[in-house]
Amino acid sequence: MDKWEKYRIFVGERADYYIEKFKKFEETGGAVSWNWAAFFLGVVWMFYRKMHLYGIVIFTALIALGFFIAVLSPGNKLLAFGLQLWVWFGFGAFGNYLYYTFVKNKVFQIENSFPDEETQKVILAKSGGASISSAVLFVMAVFLVQMLLFYQK
Repeated sequence: MDKWEKYRIFVGERADYYIEKFKKFEETGGAVSWNWAAFFLGVVWMFYRKMHLYGIVIFTALIALGFFIAVLSPGNKLLAFGLQLWVWFGFGAFGNYLYYTFVKNKVFQIENSFPDEETQKVILAKSGGASISSAVLFVMAVFLVQMLLFYQK
């Protein structure tokens, strides 16, 4: 089983789309390609694609950056909007590459942990793919935290 077959098993839904992007990254050495889902959904898309740790780190960094901007330039809506646009376009332009590095690392870990190919197939399919429940739980958690923080009286 070659790496592309392993990537395909791991990615699951929309594997053709992602494998095409991954091959271009390897052929060109580039890191930019457009992903509309990543553009519109950002961190939620990361949770949907089971990149939980990446999503938590980036979400935390965005919160910290938001607080930093609020302290340095309170009420500056243009700066806040500019940051938001920058983040959206960053997800759209680099989301596929971020997912490629995630898939590559996870497949490598699974290969090293499970030498048997049949076991690898099972673990790849289970570990990868997409999870609507992860995305929904993330959105619900953010909503709950916002309610607890901003609606206390």
